[in-house]
Amino acid sequence: MGTLQLLLQSHAENGFPIHEKIGKNWGNNGNFMTGRNWVKPLSGGTGAKQSTIPVGGIDNWDDPEHPFFTEIAPLPMGMDVATALYLLINRVEKKGEVTYNKASQSLTLNWNESNTVKMKENAQYFIRKMNKANGGTRSHLLFDNGFGADICYHPLGGCVLGEATNEYGKLKDHENLYVLDGSLIPGTIGVNPFVTITAIAEYCIENLIKQNEFA
Repeated sequence: MGTLQLLLQSHAENGFPIHEKIGKNWGNNGNFMTGRNWVKPLSGGTGAKQSTIPVGGIDNWDDPEHPFFTEIAPLPMGMDVATALYLLINRVEKKGEVTYNKASQSLTLNWNESNTVKMKENAQYFIRKMNKANGGTRSHLLFDNGFGADICYHPLGGCVLGEATNEYGKLKDHENLYVLDGSLIPGTIGVNPFVTITAIAEYCIENLIKQNEFA
């Protein structure tokens, strides 16, 4: 988002030239939060002491109708509250767009419920299946009646590799300006993106070093 702020604001306020694809193909990595109450696993409850970092997951990518991956996010409160939180990672079928509002001097994100329709369907399917397997109810008091559509851990896109840049992150219409961050990824990747962002950055930097060696 910082890259988009710099480029779009510079364009709007100072006439800095940017490619037409800047701000396009933005996504939240398919992040959608949900939860369950009165969970009854074999061990009893959900435990009292856990890390807030997800250490388990459920892979449902092979399901043709409801493809997603779910991170199991514990709720450590020092006592067993029989509550489980889940972060679903989905495909982003409808991408968003980021623009710059000169009047408010801030970014504007074109993103609403229509972008998360399939994510909510997947969350409903997941909760029903989990409750059928080991009891529980949807956590109606958490998020918005149990569905967190406004969650975004991993904003991606807006300066997509090969669209707003060349295949090595160099911004189109510029000679010496590169983008090396998550905005290169078109909206979703299906997992926590930090390793992929690192790999893409190293890939682009290695190419830049080679160019300088032979310049």
